[in-house]
Amino acid sequence: MNLLHDISWVVPLRNDLLTPIFQFFTWLGYPTFMMLILPLGYWLWGKDKFTRVAIVVIISTILNAFLKDFWENPRPDLMFRLDGQVGQSFGMPSGHAQVSAALWFWVAYEVRKIWAWIVATVVVSGICFSRIYLGIHDLEDILVGLSIAAISLFLFSILFGQKLKILNQVPLWCWLIFIVLSGFFVNSAWPNAEHSMGAVALFGLLFSWSTGAAIEPMLVDFKPAKRVWKMILIAIIGITGLMLLFTAAKPVLNLFEPLLAATFRSALLGIYITLVAPVLFKLCKLSSPS
Repeated sequence: MNLLHDISWVVPLRNDLLTPIFQFFTWLGYPTFMMLILPLGYWLWGKDKFTRVAIVVIISTILNAFLKDFWENPRPDLMFRLDGQVGQSFGMPSGHAQVSAALWFWVAYEVRKIWAWIVATVVVSGICFSRIYLGIHDLEDILVGLSIAAISLFLFSILFGQKLKILNQVPLWCWLIFIVLSGFFVNSAWPNAEHSMGAVALFGLLFSWSTGAAIEPMLVDFKPAKRVWKMILIAIIGITGLMLLFTAAKPVLNLFEPLLAATFRSALLGIYITLVAPVLFKLCKLSSPS
């Protein structure tokens, strides 16, 4: 039990060389990075593949936030912390461990190459240790997060698997109704209603991403570019457009009640990634030939 909760052993390991390295690893688990990797993966690698990645990441994030508030397990003492971004949130399960494992190992599952599994293992290991190194989580938080990720990935592999493909067979309108009802249920069942806003807003992202990904092939049919210069332009145009969109939308979103504003913001993000940005790429002639 002491091994699971005592992180005092990490203090002597800290130095000016390692700290920036593990700060970088921990950034790979924050929403800022997730909101970069998800659209870039969708635009540059594969729309179907990264739609599945997005579903896995979004649901894992919601589940993690719910379990944190349900268990209310405190983080390590403030004296150990080198990362001030966690606020008053609880510790178990580690969101970095759970969501990062879900992201990277699902990507490796989609790639189905040994090098992808090696990269995923190295990145997830670095992220997990960074949370202990920076004094944000203890070993128990990390192990529980990884365990939940493993169970979740197993279930998703069945749902998306070749033999079953349940999520691929569900009509879009049924899936969208399920998302809306799930959002209302999660909001009402949340252990602490004051903390539910971010997680509930993610249902808006799930709804709009699913909608955009379903209708984009019929309206736009953008094909990811294969030439490097086109890929670079797609990344620049896509991310720049995203920043301009949210800058322009901020005054309007501020007129709404916070939960609605957060949900609309997430929904706007999903529809931009899956539909608006592909239109821009087609107009700029950056789509590969069919």
